[in-house]
Amino acid sequence: MNYRFDNRSKEQFKREIKESTLRERTLFLLWISLIEHETGKRPNFRDVGCGNDWEYLEDSQVSTDPDFWVDGYGQIEVKFSKPLLTKTFHLKANQVKSYLKKNAAILMVNGADSDAPTFTILKPKALKNIMKSCEIIPWTGFGGKQSYRIPVDMFVWRSLCTST
Repeated sequence: MNYRFDNRSKEQFKREIKESTLRERTLFLLWISLIEHETGKRPNFRDVGCGNDWEYLEDSQVSTDPDFWVDGYGQIEVKFSKPLLTKTFHLKANQVKSYLKKNAAILMVNGADSDAPTFTILKPKALKNIMKSCEIIPWTGFGGKQSYRIPVDMFVWRSLCTST
């Protein structure tokens, strides 16, 4: 079994990676639009991660480089949960360490499939706090990979939708 595939077939993995990458971009653009709505200025950004064409990459082509560079924000990695979680969410332990080393932040979206998704920005200080205070478990949602179990109420969450 390939470590990346978890318990999925290669075809299932390829389909889910494409869907997830497209979803991440959509959520990221909602966040960019929210910033523009609140500040009157749309931040410039560029793709800096791998797999930005949404196609499958071989193991040797994959990196943990954050997804985007955003002027005024730096490196941003996008993560999301489909349901609106009320107790805990999970992040892969090795990815948290990697983003902290790169001084990147995580745009974490909660409830991407809900009518009212929320988000928080996990800056390096928050990532350090997660590493210090959250339990690491083999989480089944990531195929048993070592992951931090993070209380939702550890952070302030804001609506991802613009109010007009």
